[in-house]
Amino acid sequence: MAGSDSGSDASVAAWRTYSDVEIVDLAATLQSLVWSWRMDDLMNLLVDFLWRDPIIESTDWVRFDAGLGAGTCDVIGNNGDAERIEVAVTTLSADNAAGRAEVRNVFNHMTAVLTGSLGEPSQRIEDAIPEIRWTGEETTLLLTDLSLMVRLCLVTNTWLAEYDDTNGFHGQRTT
Repeated sequence: MAGSDSGSDASVAAWRTYSDVEIVDLAATLQSLVWSWRMDDLMNLLVDFLWRDPIIESTDWVRFDAGLGAGTCDVIGNNGDAERIEVAVTTLSADNAAGRAEVRNVFNHMTAVLTGSLGEPSQRIEDAIPEIRWTGEETTLLLTDLSLMVRLCLVTNTWLAEYDDTNGFHGQRTT
């Protein structure tokens, strides 16, 4: 993992991010993922991913260490069907203006790196929570700026449509 010292908050000793190679590899692996999307089959993904040390295990939620520390990867489902894989690609930044600016810079950089690798996104959302989307036939890859961290997710298109409907985003958040 690439490192960056935030220096702006003593509680954030060393802010870390995925490197360009790591973010591209993760995105490519997520996009090419073929599996049942059943929570029962989740452990089969450990062949493709180096996730380890599950700290939460239930029928609809498993939390792993994806390389940046405990709890940096969540696989979330509903009634046994997985709907989302959420991977933190930075650790938490300092909770101040400098930390948020650092996160925005990394988000913009990762967007450029992934666009160079994956092609133009299907959607760029400039909202309170900026997000870049690459839509596939059954799943969508999301890069999200959560203000204090950046997250890369693979979600089912069914879940994303319901999420957008619930949050009133259909037709409102576009490139």
